Amino acid sequence: MPDSTGVILLYHGVTDTLSNGIENFSGKHMNAQEFERQIRFISQKCTPMSLRTIAKLLESGHLLPPRSVAVTFDDTFKNVRTLALPILIKYNVPATFFISTGFVGNGRRFWVDKVEHILNLCKHKFIRLDFEKKSLLFHLTNSKEKIIAVRAAKSIFKRLKPAYRDQVIDSLIKATGITDNGDSVSNYTNMDWEDVRMLDRPPLFEVGGHTVNHEILSYLTMEEVENEIRGCIEELELQLGHLIDLFSYPEGQIEHYNESVIKQLKVYGIKICPTAIVGTNRIGENPFHLKRIMAGFMGISFPFQSYLSES
Repeated sequence: MPDSTGVILLYHGVTDTLSNGIENFSGKHMNAQEFERQIRFISQKCTPMSLRTIAKLLESGHLLPPRSVAVTFDDTFKNVRTLALPILIKYNVPATFFISTGFVGNGRRFWVDKVEHILNLCKHKFIRLDFEKKSLLFHLTNSKEKIIAVRAAKSIFKRLKPAYRDQVIDSLIKATGITDNGDSVSNYTNMDWEDVRMLDRPPLFEVGGHTVNHEILSYLTMEEVENEIRGCIEELELQLGHLIDLFSYPEGQIEHYNESVIKQLKVYGIKICPTAIVGTNRIGENPFHLKRIMAGFMGISFPFQSYLSES
């Protein structure tokens, strides 16, 4: 029978490599076998549809087919193209890929991955980091302490102005002595433009924007917000040869976007922009406030109770 809720899944990466130390402790990169298991379940037991379709049905007030599910990916990891895309094609499951253009084809790494990598490799039992008239002490004697340190550093650094945050990370590099940029870690590798073009196959697969530099939009000036949105959309349109009207907010929690950000997105033609707030979506949902579920991330469960028994 028809349903009144829609599920939008949010993934970041898919991996087939063993992680070293605390690398990927969050589960941001899902094991490829588990990802295939979930996609197979969606194909066989759910009603897979594109983000565009589920958003339009929800906004219009229509009841959805049973177990309606849309698959989305944020960020720009190369393993999405090499590992996730073939699985999605195999099971004919639609997906939307949100791209941060400033990381495509240039060897650049997301700062959160750099911090994880630096603290993962650090041999010191502790380090002290001084900034903003504060002193942070990170204990690093074992994996548990390193994970605590990574989570604390990410939480604090996210609130810093981008240029200053980069200075603080430079200080972290000096304090740890780790200059390795993580180039050898496959999970940190980002796409090139040919990868992105391979993801752009409407109507089954669509590409949307995710800013230029993956900065939290509500923390920026309006000029910076405009640059992040416009720059991302213009580059995608140039590289892909068609209009872009899909977007997603970096980080995507309630404090990471606001009505001013939404207004700016609409100026540049964006029609749908999901959040990363955990939850399902009911009929009448605003397409700029859609909730998503990050299955596998920090232990978040796949959102169907029958999954274990039916898959």
